[in-house]
Amino acid sequence: MARFHFSVGPFAYRIDSKIPCVVQAVEKMYSDYPKLSESDWTDFHVRVVPEGSLIRQFVKPQARLFLDNAEPFGVFHQDQAGAILEWGMNWCLWLNLFHWIVFHAAMLEKDGRGLILAADSGDGKSTLAAALAFSGWRLLSDELTLIDPEDTVTLKDGEPPIARMVPVPRPICLKNESIDVLKAFHPDLTFSLTYPETTKGRVTHVKPLKSAVDRMLERPAPRWIIFPKYVPGSEPKWTPWEKAEALIKFGGHGRGYSMLGQKGFETVANIIHHCDCWRFEYSRLEDAVAEFAKLEV
Repeated sequence: MARFHFSVGPFAYRIDSKIPCVVQAVEKMYSDYPKLSESDWTDFHVRVVPEGSLIRQFVKPQARLFLDNAEPFGVFHQDQAGAILEWGMNWCLWLNLFHWIVFHAAMLEKDGRGLILAADSGDGKSTLAAALAFSGWRLLSDELTLIDPEDTVTLKDGEPPIARMVPVPRPICLKNESIDVLKAFHPDLTFSLTYPETTKGRVTHVKPLKSAVDRMLERPAPRWIIFPKYVPGSEPKWTPWEKAEALIKFGGHGRGYSMLGQKGFETVANIIHHCDCWRFEYSRLEDAVAEFAKLEV
């Protein structure tokens, strides 16, 4: 049984597994993260274990994933274990951060200003986040935007304070056609194995830059909220988003702020107040990256 104990932002993960593709994935994807000792505190304990008899391990081998004592995904083929591990690590944050606000959205940073990419499944959020993360933007997360309501900064006199974003830069998940698109855009990146026939189709992960890991305790304030959408054959197109509508749409991607009551609502409303909100359509990553380089601080 291999054991890995490391930190991602403010969180400590312990990963236990003897499944070869899981061990390989962790060794490859998390080599730049701060290592922790056995005596250090662990926030989340993730185990990926073989399922069934010894014979079963050679004939369509299966596995199970446990988050402490919870089992969110049931039994799955071992060929998918590396991808399921990453989804399980996301699940740890999505289910347990009741004192923070969590959005299903990517987040990046440039020149001290935070960018939130919120989109529905299939709209190209992670692909765009990956392209930006290797084109001058610092990756904070490709999947979850974490907001700490108690960590605020006043950007302008007379304005309400805005809550900061909490970086958790982990491998970026790419699915199906987006895998080949990013490999063509940046062929020199470090990719995990490609996991076939998952519930999301063909899946791989891209290792973040070491600089993103080294700076993962630096918390920026949000500056832009952008709802990207991949539209085949389209030219880049920006459309201002009315803030009231953006609040409703953005809020629909989150959890936690309703449990925080007035504090949660005010935190999200202040973020919308401070941020420029846009819809953005694109088809070519090169065009999208060039457009995002024009964003004004």
